Amino acid sequence: MARPDFSIMDGLQEPVLPVEPEKRAREPNDQRWRAAFENSAIGIIMADFKGRYFAANSAFLNMLGYTESELYQLTFLDITHEDDRRANQDLVRELVEGKRQHFEMEKRYRRKDGTSVWVRTNVARVPGEPFWFGIVEDITQRKHVEEELRLQVEAVRANERSLRELTETIPQMLWSADADGGVDYCNQRALDYTGLSLEQVRGAGWMAGWMKAVHQDDIEKMAQAWMSAVSTGEPFEYEFRCLHAADHTYRWCISRALPLRDQKSRIIKWFGSVVDLHDWKEAQQALQIAQAELARVSRLTTMGELAASIAHEVNQPLAAVTNNSSACLRLLADRNLGSEVLRRALEEIVAAGTRASAVIARIRAFITKAPAERSELDINEVIQEVLALSGHQLHENHVLLERQLTKPLPLVLGDRVQLQQVLLNLIMNGVEAMAGVTDRPRLLCVHSRVGEPGNVLVEVSDWGTGLGLGADRVFTPFYTTKANGMGMGLPISRSLVEGHGGRLWATPNPPHGTVFFFTLPVAAGNLL
Repeated sequence: MARPDFSIMDGLQEPVLPVEPEKRAREPNDQRWRAAFENSAIGIIMADFKGRYFAANSAFLNMLGYTESELYQLTFLDITHEDDRRANQDLVRELVEGKRQHFEMEKRYRRKDGTSVWVRTNVARVPGEPFWFGIVEDITQRKHVEEELRLQVEAVRANERSLRELTETIPQMLWSADADGGVDYCNQRALDYTGLSLEQVRGAGWMAGWMKAVHQDDIEKMAQAWMSAVSTGEPFEYEFRCLHAADHTYRWCISRALPLRDQKSRIIKWFGSVVDLHDWKEAQQALQIAQAELARVSRLTTMGELAASIAHEVNQPLAAVTNNSSACLRLLADRNLGSEVLRRALEEIVAAGTRASAVIARIRAFITKAPAERSELDINEVIQEVLALSGHQLHENHVLLERQLTKPLPLVLGDRVQLQQVLLNLIMNGVEAMAGVTDRPRLLCVHSRVGEPGNVLVEVSDWGTGLGLGADRVFTPFYTTKANGMGMGLPISRSLVEGHGGRLWATPNPPHGTVFFFTLPVAAGNLL
């Protein structure tokens, strides 16, 4: 090891002492002080004004890996890291010159094996004596932790810069908030959209900041939804009307946010986005109107196909009215009409007229353009109504009907007419699929039962020709397996079922035919 330059120590006079410092350190009068010196867990050293060590306890020797005799051949500069020598020299020089009585510094020592150890030294000049006294604490582990933390902080800051740069390039409105819900950042796209400045939204809390851009009719409920998310930690999602600064209008947007948590699952940050869905909502409304009109056209087409069944349904009660009226006229002609006989005949006439009126009302409701009306329904009643409407068609096509309706079933929340349309479409598809079948019975099965928890399941199966290679395409608009089909019945039916929160799908019905299933969610409070 190269010996450092000690020229800065030249010219200093050491006072003459009655006893040599080495002897004084090694032969103290107070044995208790010597025991404390040797047994201290912190390094303790003594050195003269030239920087030569003449006393060191075991803790210091173990810290550097030297023996006592090896250390006494060295000075403090010999074992000080080269990057720390100048600062250490300056402090010791001021100490020797009397400019200071003590100093503290953090530095690195070179161990005997060449490795470094970080220490904190507290050095003081002993009054009236030509040497200084030092306490040395190993802080290597703390320095390593500090360095790791420094690197982590730098990495976090670098990531924050990268994230900030990234958020400014993403073509979407982004924002963040602290754990208490106060917005602390919005990217430029969000600010440009709303016309707000970052100072207007940052640190002011959700209500006082970002809410300045929210439509007054949405503020209260949106604020409640946001504070509920902040307090529970659940993901945030809310549709609201947001100020569009470019044209001073309010447009429909949706905001979503997720919490960032630390290792103990504590929320430390919220990151969110805002998406303009105004055009999409208008398109959805237009689509719903178009779907409703298309569904009405489909119902009209279906009713045209069921004209014979409609006539049959209406003719039955009308024939009953005619027969009962004729009977009354004959009895009147024979002067044999008792009051009891007249009462029964009139009751049957009224009942038949009521049935005819109900059939006509049902048909009118089925083809009308009236808006959808949701109510609690017994799906079995809807099935019975549709089977009654299609009864003549089943008879004319020699179709055997098997119905297995589980009773009681929980009520569903739905529109009666729309669900009738779905069932009628599935039944007529089954009838048409069996039109060419001659080698086996034409069997149509309609079943209802409780499906998965919270759902009612309806099943319509036939023994027809099946869907063949088109099984995956039958719900595609304008795809049809019929010679004169429009390809819209099943897509409309699926749309209506999904609009009720359910599902509609089809599978093969071995060995012949197809099974259509659809589910409907049970109305709240109606679980059996």
